[in-house]
Amino acid sequence: MSQIVLFAIIVFLLSLSLTLYFRLRKLQNEPTSSKHAALQEEEVFQILPLPTLYKKNAKWYTNKAFSRAFGAMSKETAELLNTLPKSGEHMHELVFDNDITKQAMIYTAPLLGSSNDFVAIIVDIAHLHKSKSLLLQQKERLELALEGSNEAIWDWDMKSDVVFYSQKWKQLMGYEPKENPSTLSSWLNLVHTKDMALVNERLKAHLDGNTEFFVVDHRIRQSEPLRWINVRGRVIRGKNDQNIRMVGTIRDISERKEEEVKEHLEQERFIAFVENIPALAFIKNTQGNYLYMNQSYQKFIGFKTWKNRNAFDLFDAQTAQNIAETDRLALYEGVVEHEIALPTLEGLQSHFHLYEFIIDEENEKLLCGFSINKPFKE
Repeated sequence: MSQIVLFAIIVFLLSLSLTLYFRLRKLQNEPTSSKHAALQEEEVFQILPLPTLYKKNAKWYTNKAFSRAFGAMSKETAELLNTLPKSGEHMHELVFDNDITKQAMIYTAPLLGSSNDFVAIIVDIAHLHKSKSLLLQQKERLELALEGSNEAIWDWDMKSDVVFYSQKWKQLMGYEPKENPSTLSSWLNLVHTKDMALVNERLKAHLDGNTEFFVVDHRIRQSEPLRWINVRGRVIRGKNDQNIRMVGTIRDISERKEEEVKEHLEQERFIAFVENIPALAFIKNTQGNYLYMNQSYQKFIGFKTWKNRNAFDLFDAQTAQNIAETDRLALYEGVVEHEIALPTLEGLQSHFHLYEFIIDEENEKLLCGFSINKPFKE
């Protein structure tokens, strides 16, 4: 925005300078009564805030701002300007009166169609050049920091609907370095079809103000091997709570997802093992309520409703009392092995060797166990 304002000011001053020159030229040919007006035009030319000069018939005319800026270097500066093209804008290093070399933007235009006569306006852009350098340096530092954390940045300007994607982002998403994706579709078109609904749902929820952050994991379509990324972002709102910009990062989480898949498979195998062993396996809390019961145990009790119920809900009073006693011994006296008889659906007694042990979780203790059927001996 500041560059646009600066450009508008420069165009205005350049137009004003040209107008003043033509006015002065016209007044030179008018009667003496007009000379006073010419002097007024000259005064305006002299108070222009930007260093300005024009050349006519091999003679230089400069304003006070030019003299203040270049002082003893005025002649050398004018000669340097004379070597530049007589139309357009030119970035050049100039030596100012304090003997400091600065970046300057020089705007030139021909006068009256002459190939030798021209006007020039000089704008000191050293501070802008320095600010740009600092911004570039900060951008490089940010990208290097993100590079080390395996993250990339994206920046969506919703007013122009243009998205900036960093080089790391393009690398993670599979773009070639020479490609320049700049739309939201450049990302969404790469979302795996199985994840598209989730991505759209999370994005809409955040844009509607229902979530503080936009966070989603998704696979990259047609990546080989299949890659996962984590996308994070946050919308920036302007007046009337209108969405104007969204900035975020992406991270390659393929290795983490691969480990999660392995862990899930291991858990599935373990669950399958416990579900199918020929033993009555269970997990209950210290109050005696069942939290887990394997298929063998559920089949033994006739698939009754067991979740969060205790032995008194599932068995006769005597059997429940015996189970409660084995639980007490395991919880408070450390007795691991027990002998117990459980009634079958036919009303017969089935004898088991019971093993019970405690698992300490963060918030509570759990009592786990399994019973192996054994012949009863008198």
